[in-house]
Amino acid sequence: MWTDYQNRRFFSSLDGIRGLSILAVLWHHTVEPFEQLPITSRGFLGVDMFFVMSSFLIVTLLLRERERHNDISLQKFYMRRTLRIFPVYYALLLVLAILFFGVARDSGMAADFRSKFPFYITYTSNWIHDLSILAVTWSLATEEQFYLFYPLLEKYLKKLVLPLMGVFLIINQLINYGILFPVAHSQLEILQSTFTPIIFGVLLAHLLYNQRGFEIAYRLVGERWSAVIFAVALLILINIPAFGSDISGTPRLLIQILMTLLVASVVVREDHRLQPLLQIRPLMRLGVLSYGLYLFHMLVRHVVYAVMARVGLLEVPFLLLIAVTIGTWIAAELSFRFFESPFLKLKKRFVVVKSRD
Repeated sequence: MWTDYQNRRFFSSLDGIRGLSILAVLWHHTVEPFEQLPITSRGFLGVDMFFVMSSFLIVTLLLRERERHNDISLQKFYMRRTLRIFPVYYALLLVLAILFFGVARDSGMAADFRSKFPFYITYTSNWIHDLSILAVTWSLATEEQFYLFYPLLEKYLKKLVLPLMGVFLIINQLINYGILFPVAHSQLEILQSTFTPIIFGVLLAHLLYNQRGFEIAYRLVGERWSAVIFAVALLILINIPAFGSDISGTPRLLIQILMTLLVASVVVREDHRLQPLLQIRPLMRLGVLSYGLYLFHMLVRHVVYAVMARVGLLEVPFLLLIAVTIGTWIAAELSFRFFESPFLKLKKRFVVVKSRD
């Protein structure tokens, strides 16, 4: 099983989890939650799942590259990340800059955009309190900072990486439990439990990379029903009303642990019992487009809200959700096919270990 895992270029179920995660985020930003169902107010946890998967995949590729080539090419890594992330992000910023610095400089959103523009353009918006239509860029900034610094640790520190991750995890949990930054952590995303799911993804990649670690993990999460058990447990935990509106502390930590176990259970074997659900083609397509969906959905929502308010349909939540989802899907699909794809083709020139990262 470990040899099969090491040779696998693509983890087929992760796109389905990405699809479900982005749907949770769209729900969270579009529909008012139902008091009887706490899970409907916690769609933001989809971002935590993205963090687990992203760090797991990135670190897995780095470890495999070092094994096969006895080194990690930072230049090729940064070129791959640049071609995947920067083009559509900076194209969107350029369009909005033209709009808010020029054409609509007197609009209600213009001044706010201009004041935060330096943070958007430098991928540091996770260090400000932002409630604008680009507030979601905090998570992209967080991931970009991870992409910037982590490969340096893996390349040059090697054996010190895991101890360092342990230290970072402790610090992040001190923040999560409100021991460090008890006031600020409630406002700045970066000072919450942001890095814990990223660290969990790193640790999972290292665990499965080692044959002995993989065999231990397989015994724990490798049954065909394991993925179903972890998914159900995760949904139940997210829906516990006793946590209230603030799930920091133990609830957030347990949720992130279950997310990591779920990811582990679907990558150690392909033929798990959740496979039929996670490989539904539209869901997998949403996963492939998840970056664009995440980047565009608040802007699409702004337009949809304005249109539906004008025609008197703003009070129909599910119609609103459908309209935002379809509109965002169309925007992301067009961007992916006609703008992002040429850059992704260039990215192949810098591939060292083939995989969908």
